[in-house]
Amino acid sequence: MKRRIFLGLAPLFVLLIAMGAYAVSLFTKLGNSVDVILRENFRSVVAGQQMKESAERMDSALFFSLVGEEERARKMYTENLPVFRDNLDLEMHNITLPGEQELADKVQHLHNRYAERAEVFWKTADIETRRKMYFSEMLPAFTEVKDTAQDIIRINQDNMVEADREARALSAKSTRYMIFAIIAGLASAAYFAIRLQRSILEPIHALTAVSKELGEGDLDQVVPVMSQDELGQLADAFNKMATKLRAYRQVMGDQILQARQMTEITFSAFPDPIMVLAADGRVSFTNPAANTFLFKLGLKDGLPASVQSEVERVIKGAPDYLPTSFDRVIVFRVDEQEMFVLPRVIGMRDETGKIFGAAVVLQDVTRLRLLDEVKTNLVSTVSHELKTPLTSVRMGLHLLLEERIGSLNPKQTELLLAAREDSERLLRMINDLLDLAKLESGRTALPSVPTEPLALIQSAQEDLRVLVESRGSKLLTKVSPELPRVSVDARQIAHVFSNFVSNAVKHAKPGEEIVLRAKNQDGKVRFSVVDHGPGILPQFQAQLFDRFFRVPGSEQSGAGLGLAIAKEIVLAQGGTIGVQSTPGQGSEFYFDLPGIPNGEVT
Repeated sequence: MKRRIFLGLAPLFVLLIAMGAYAVSLFTKLGNSVDVILRENFRSVVAGQQMKESAERMDSALFFSLVGEEERARKMYTENLPVFRDNLDLEMHNITLPGEQELADKVQHLHNRYAERAEVFWKTADIETRRKMYFSEMLPAFTEVKDTAQDIIRINQDNMVEADREARALSAKSTRYMIFAIIAGLASAAYFAIRLQRSILEPIHALTAVSKELGEGDLDQVVPVMSQDELGQLADAFNKMATKLRAYRQVMGDQILQARQMTEITFSAFPDPIMVLAADGRVSFTNPAANTFLFKLGLKDGLPASVQSEVERVIKGAPDYLPTSFDRVIVFRVDEQEMFVLPRVIGMRDETGKIFGAAVVLQDVTRLRLLDEVKTNLVSTVSHELKTPLTSVRMGLHLLLEERIGSLNPKQTELLLAAREDSERLLRMINDLLDLAKLESGRTALPSVPTEPLALIQSAQEDLRVLVESRGSKLLTKVSPELPRVSVDARQIAHVFSNFVSNAVKHAKPGEEIVLRAKNQDGKVRFSVVDHGPGILPQFQAQLFDRFFRVPGSEQSGAGLGLAIAKEIVLAQGGTIGVQSTPGQGSEFYFDLPGIPNGEVT
């Protein structure tokens, strides 16, 4: 095969080498012609032109002396005399044409005589004598010098024209030869291409056709082996590969069928509805629970509208929809009963990350939601019932401390003060539990009003400045320009700011700055409180917004409900809350609220 390709392409290589050698020879000849024109003739033309110009200036200098410009005339003559002699010397050493030497010698002879008479001219003081000498001797000598120099220019220019004519003739002749060589090369290439096609391309075309059939699933293909060269070996290897593929398809078909049956059995055991959708949104698989659920809802080949929107968003490339709180629960009426479902939409991606479908799991959380409501109601009821006797206890402690029913000794006063402080702390904890229960139950409506972020920051600064300055710290504000408005309950958001700033004051050193900040964050408005305290270890940051959680080793003055309440307030406003902290460098507690586009009314 290699020998066949080499023999087919060898004539082309020979032709290319011959054309290359001829081109090099041609370029060498053309280069020599150009070199003659530029290096020899053109140099003589320039020298002759310079001699004419300097001779004219020397003649003008003699004439200026006749009109009284003696100093200017001598200066002009002195400056141009060396120029003439330098160019004459250049011409004497650049003789290349017949007759050029005689003309150069004549110019030299005439110039020497002209220079000798010029010396006599300058030594003559009488103007009238000079005038006669100029018109009778100097002017005719100058004219003869100029004419002879012009003859030198002319013969060199004529030779340049002749060299150009020869170069053009050589180029035209070479062009004809090149055209003939190209035509011969194209004919040879066509001839050898036809031969190569018969020996190489036809087997390749046959192999390509069989490969297409193989790619479409028809494995019963055989490539005819027409030679023992590389193409024959390739055809034989292809036939062996097709045989192995047929055997592999049989084995894999059995395994895929078994895997599909196991998958269907596994999904059938799930009590929650599971549906698999293709990239076009068409349902391609449902488990028995999903079939029963869709039948009871009166849906045959589709999903509930409340779930379909999330599926379309995930299929278009959005992150998986994996809610964790009951505020995303969807209520359906099934068998005359309410069924609470938490939908989960998971995008199915290939190795490159491209979406080719989505899996939908409708998790039944009816019982869990009821248990959560029972827990919330229990906490609310117990907290409310504890608040009434605690109020009586607080009143009794206040009466005792006011000594209206008798005087107290110092020890009794100390014990009563400690009891009053604990009762106040217990009352705050009960109030926090009640607030948290109300927020979780959704019974506390948070009225939202479009508000400028700058106004929220300024209001929080005014309310919290005294608290910060009482601890020796400074409260600063940083608000980015042109932020969109946010729809919030300003009173509840003020509680979030108060909680963030109170935590920052506890951990900031006296004199350090605490920053209230608002900026744009991916289309939302991020409000944050930044301190330069000790920071929070990464393993504790995910638990900060859990109820009753306090960082180990920190000041244990609260019940651990402040950040949990702040989280519920922000979630009720449609926002998100979080923290960014680096140990030893400080912390940033933040919450993001969706902005209201300009012109939109809420």
